[in-house]
Amino acid sequence: MRKRTLATTFTTAIVALLVLSACGPKAADFSAGFKSKDPTTFVIQEIAGGPDTLDPTLAYDTASGEILQNVYDTLVTYKRDVKTELVPMLATEVPTKENGGVSADGLTVTFKLRKGVKFHSGSEMTADDVAFSFQRGVLSAGSISPQWLFIEPLMGSTVWNDIVDQLDPDESKGLIDNREALKAEDPAALAGLCETVKSKIVADNAANTVTFHLAQPWGPFVITFAGFWGSIQEQDWVAANGGWDGDCGTWQNYYAPTSEEVNQKQLGKGANGTGPYKLKEWGDTEVILESNEDYWVSKPLWEGAPTGAPKLKTVIIKFVEEFSTRFAAMLAGDADMIQAGSAQDWPVMDEEVGATCDQAGVCTIDDAAKPLVRYVNQDVSNRTDAFFNFKINTEGGNDFIGSGKIDGNGVPPDFFSDIHIRKAFNYCFDWDIYIRDVAQGEGVQANNVMLLGELGDDPDGDHYTYDPAMCEAEFKASTWKSEDGKSLWDTGFRLIVGYNAGNTSRQAVAQIFRDNISAVNPKFKVESQSLEWPNYLEAYQTKKLPFFIIGWIEDIPDPHNWTFTYTAGAFGGKQGLPQELLDQFRPLVEQGATETDPAKRTAIYKDFNKLYFENAPAVILAQTGARRYMQRWVNGYYTNSLYSYNYYYVLWKS
Repeated sequence: MRKRTLATTFTTAIVALLVLSACGPKAADFSAGFKSKDPTTFVIQEIAGGPDTLDPTLAYDTASGEILQNVYDTLVTYKRDVKTELVPMLATEVPTKENGGVSADGLTVTFKLRKGVKFHSGSEMTADDVAFSFQRGVLSAGSISPQWLFIEPLMGSTVWNDIVDQLDPDESKGLIDNREALKAEDPAALAGLCETVKSKIVADNAANTVTFHLAQPWGPFVITFAGFWGSIQEQDWVAANGGWDGDCGTWQNYYAPTSEEVNQKQLGKGANGTGPYKLKEWGDTEVILESNEDYWVSKPLWEGAPTGAPKLKTVIIKFVEEFSTRFAAMLAGDADMIQAGSAQDWPVMDEEVGATCDQAGVCTIDDAAKPLVRYVNQDVSNRTDAFFNFKINTEGGNDFIGSGKIDGNGVPPDFFSDIHIRKAFNYCFDWDIYIRDVAQGEGVQANNVMLLGELGDDPDGDHYTYDPAMCEAEFKASTWKSEDGKSLWDTGFRLIVGYNAGNTSRQAVAQIFRDNISAVNPKFKVESQSLEWPNYLEAYQTKKLPFFIIGWIEDIPDPHNWTFTYTAGAFGGKQGLPQELLDQFRPLVEQGATETDPAKRTAIYKDFNKLYFENAPAVILAQTGARRYMQRWVNGYYTNSLYSYNYYYVLWKS
């Protein structure tokens, strides 16, 4: 191969180096002799799917986030690979009590803004634009939006942490995600709520600041602005492209949109940020970004960070379902980086690895001739788990649950309301097989809902283990019966577990459940089915999947981001958790969020974890390792586990 031939010339010299230190300044060492045929265009091939939407107030998936974090900027951002330290971005400093940006009581936070920053449209960013971005987010939210991250500290903790909770605190009106019901509310009350939001997010154009007035002290408030949900938008562009214009008399008309709705407009299909890249094209099989040659950054955001226009002039993100096709493209030099379907693909790529770097930036040359570099032992802020749907949507039919009743060929829509079924599934999952075969040995069974080692994680707490005898006992204890009175054990059942095509990790999880449950009773049939990403996403969002396998990347490094999401938030909402269960979780979730004493928070989360174990609303899997593979000519790479895939501004090619 061409790359190997080139590399051989340098073998003696490079092998002599063997161990390199920091990957940043030494990155060229492992890339010496490896040159891209097009150093200004970066091609990455990812698992089929693509963004859900490019509206930053609605997007809440990694594929969308990857585009948004390269096209838009935020007020603050992470300091390179450190997820607990911030640097100013569109703000001139990170607000703290020491610099006066945060009030003594923690209830007022003021961001000082940069001047001279321009949107891709050519318009200059103003304090009004910044305030509007967050006012719009708060007022348009809905249960599938990430804007709850701002609503909760600004408005106070509520049932859904959604703006309509202010008008419907006991959920008696059914306003959550219900735009038509909201539009029927008293116009004066609607306008008043909008004005309240505006009073909490105040722009001062003369001082070039935006001030936030919180309802309660909120430790992780400032770090929340580092995520792509905090992208700054141009008010006039939003209004001209199908979005709310800031009029308090109309905000209800834009509440809780779906991605399908906003993607029919430039609001969701287009983008106009201040970031290093402009959106050139979003097609069915790829997204193309082009460099913003007028990018405003003139001083590095952190030591060693780039300035000015991006070195990569074009970034092409291709969506390719089959790993073998993605890997062939990388071997041919047609892709600079590819995404593995799961850790099961690592051994194949390892055959072509010539250099290895770890999270600390320590690199070694393994084989001077081989073309790939792998980044191992990467920091992880995500986990994939399996969730039960308590109230499966059958509107228009649902093939995932077959006949829809206990007859051996389906399950009823409330099949998982039986706690014995949920516990049986937990006891039938084999974590050892999952970690050994799927995660390639790089994983540890999770103890609780939050990440391992995070505040509230309790390694001594109760957790399920693979136990076929207990699985059988729980299935036999089920109260489900067929129409003629036979037990579930004697009748059997059938359901389909969907997974997004190309994600071999989720496929493997589904197959472990299939194999182990059918081994307990051959009449129990758990089938796995590959779905194209749009179909998978639609089935998930419309609550048609009876049992779904999905990953969560924490938005902020705090256990509240897990406890809320797994109960009342994004996942709990899609599971249709029953009210009596929510009523038990919500006080603990709220107490954990508002308590400031770490010891007291730990005690609260211990109670939360115990309750979660006893009710088993999901199967908590394992925290698995992370690797990245790319061509050796790719420079500047580092991992920040809170990024959505890659931040292309820091990369360049030999």
